[in-house]
Amino acid sequence: MRHLARWRPALAGLLTAAWLSVGIPQQMPTAFGQPEYVLYYSLDLPLSIPGLTLTDQGTRRTYVGTLRGSLGGLPLSEGSYTYANGASQRAGGGTFTMATKAGPIRAGQILMTSDGKQTTLLFFGTYLGTRLSFALTGSGDQFGGAGVVATGLAETTFQSHEQYVAAIREATAGLPQAARDELLTAADRNPRLVRDYQQKSSSH
Repeated sequence: MRHLARWRPALAGLLTAAWLSVGIPQQMPTAFGQPEYVLYYSLDLPLSIPGLTLTDQGTRRTYVGTLRGSLGGLPLSEGSYTYANGASQRAGGGTFTMATKAGPIRAGQILMTSDGKQTTLLFFGTYLGTRLSFALTGSGDQFGGAGVVATGLAETTFQSHEQYVAAIREATAGLPQAARDELLTAADRNPRLVRDYQQKSSSH
């Protein structure tokens, strides 16, 4: 499994088909042409649990799984996902939950596309008041497995690290000072994590 560092050009047509298939409004997770601040993520992906659901349109394949790891330097306190094919076996969607101690990703949605040999999931939602999106791709139609870790960069509409830290500071205002300091210190690791990831990616 690998992260799609530049998913938008390659998946534009497929995602349009997925939007039409699952009836999700056609709104890109991030605004084109706007400055973006990215969050490094590292996700542990146990094998998803497949299932079948009978509908008026026929049989739908469903997949349920969990997400563990970190986002933007902060450890995840919860994470799960579920998705299914839509009218087509090659496209569909679902929902996901993900949260850190700074807050949850709200309105987490998934778009799925598959060519039978490879499946791509686009995750998008709102985190700390900004839009966030990232894509995962894996072989076949199942995600995860023993020891599978996906790393990459989640695009956001934050325009700077300072804005990201300010959002965390505001979201954690009700926590004890020691807890807030710990989260802010963790968030300050994000630029280094992003830089290290980009350097590794460019060397391969």
